[in-house]
Amino acid sequence: MAATHPFDPDKPPSAAERKHLETRLRRLYDAEKSYVKARANLVTIATRSMSSSPVAKGEVRVRDTFVYREDPAPGDASDRKLPPKEYWPPAGRLANPRGAALRLMLIALFEAQARTMPGQRPDNPRPLQGKGNEIGWTDLLATDAKPALDGLTAMSVSAKKGRHLFSALELLHAEDLISLPHGQDRKNKHRGFLLNDEGGERASGPNDLYVVPRKTEDYFSLPIALFTNGWIHVLEDSELRYLLMLCRYHHMVPDGFGFKVKAGTRLLHMAIGPDTYDRHIWFTRFGLNEVTADDGRRDDGTVEEYGKGGKAIPHTLRLLLKGFERDGLRIVTKVIDEQLNR
Repeated sequence: MAATHPFDPDKPPSAAERKHLETRLRRLYDAEKSYVKARANLVTIATRSMSSSPVAKGEVRVRDTFVYREDPAPGDASDRKLPPKEYWPPAGRLANPRGAALRLMLIALFEAQARTMPGQRPDNPRPLQGKGNEIGWTDLLATDAKPALDGLTAMSVSAKKGRHLFSALELLHAEDLISLPHGQDRKNKHRGFLLNDEGGERASGPNDLYVVPRKTEDYFSLPIALFTNGWIHVLEDSELRYLLMLCRYHHMVPDGFGFKVKAGTRLLHMAIGPDTYDRHIWFTRFGLNEVTADDGRRDDGTVEEYGKGGKAIPHTLRLLLKGFERDGLRIVTKVIDEQLNR
């Protein structure tokens, strides 16, 4: 009989895990004020979304090419090693523990699809940093930054958010995921940046400007609540990559059904290694997925006779969309706190 808990949810964290969780929890609490404002701004954008746009219909469309390479990377999936980064899809290349490029890309897709119909090319009238009551791009990101006042220099939280945004935009531009119409200017060169196709850099030529996916294209959907309930600000990049994988395969099966993702597919097509795949443990704790282990796996998740002919048996995964209907910061901080108290 298959087990729905392929790990011990009550197992205390190791010393290294505890240190990471303590740091993560502190940063989440430091970002709380910024989180509330950023979440409210995303709600405002969703509320004002154009009729019949993807966001108005409750979804954000992401082309498969953002997370999945059609041609597998060279290598052998059985050694569980990730291929060289040059063979990773764009979502993997953007991931960074302290960067904002991956979440900014997803937020930019959300923002564009709130005001653009499928098949149309969005512009970008939004300022990088808003004035007065206008919502700028920096207002869509949450940060744990504090003002720096060391007696010699002073940097406001707004300036730090701007620097964080510019760093993310530089990486997006390096991956050919955005174009910079004012890139030759000495100042404010990122203003009016334009989205490019999610497939990113092409071997045979420049990337095309972004067009909102039509229903006939290969895409999957992210839940609007990922943005409006703040999950986009509290999930780590590895968790966002795991979520993108979940959403892609959830899109392929009838609602409520589970699916399996083979190790070779994860590694060679999506560059998702064991560490990122193991985010299913935290998603179970967050109430965002259900995981069922096969009989061939032990209680600790390892495979019987693995390496001696025993085959790695993928878990059955099921995305729980209702889990996103709760406040992301409240759930994540609660679960981390519970783990630290074990």
